[in-house]
Amino acid sequence: MPTTLVLYGSHYGHARTYAQWIAEDLGGRALPLEEAAEADLADAETVVIGASDYAGSLTRAGEISRLAPALKDRKTAYFTVSFSGDVSVPKEKLDAVLAKNFAPAFDAEAPTAHFRGGMDYAALSRKHRTAMMGVKAFLKSKSNRSVTDQQMLDCYGGQADYSDRESIAPFVERVRAL
Repeated sequence: MPTTLVLYGSHYGHARTYAQWIAEDLGGRALPLEEAAEADLADAETVVIGASDYAGSLTRAGEISRLAPALKDRKTAYFTVSFSGDVSVPKEKLDAVLAKNFAPAFDAEAPTAHFRGGMDYAALSRKHRTAMMGVKAFLKSKSNRSVTDQQMLDCYGGQADYSDRESIAPFVERVRAL
């Protein structure tokens, strides 16, 4: 029976949540990238790979190089999770982030998706809080803010969660069609 494995890199839990939802809808299982071994991919016909996007750097993306040989003959699909998803950033730009971070295992013809996550400042690492101070200053100086720019400013110091299980439906259908 064909199986689906959803591998993910998640720092604060949003990408893990999406991976679990996708795995449930596809009848597969979700596994953190850092725990995945080539043997885990042996029975998978389809492998979905996703990660949290922090300014163009995908969480645990380095693990893909280690797994690339086992991904060679698998159907693949990819996703990212970030504060804004593809609401205010063009899909082509986000696909380029996938290609850069998931090389050499990225297939440009495979389905991709970019979902909205959230932010909880109480949970952020010191490094990410420091980075967010710079992001806040930059966003405040912008004269033409996007909706997600304003939402990020509005939740600064607090929390917001834009995760949406229903948003995975088109992606799941594209993966099923592989």
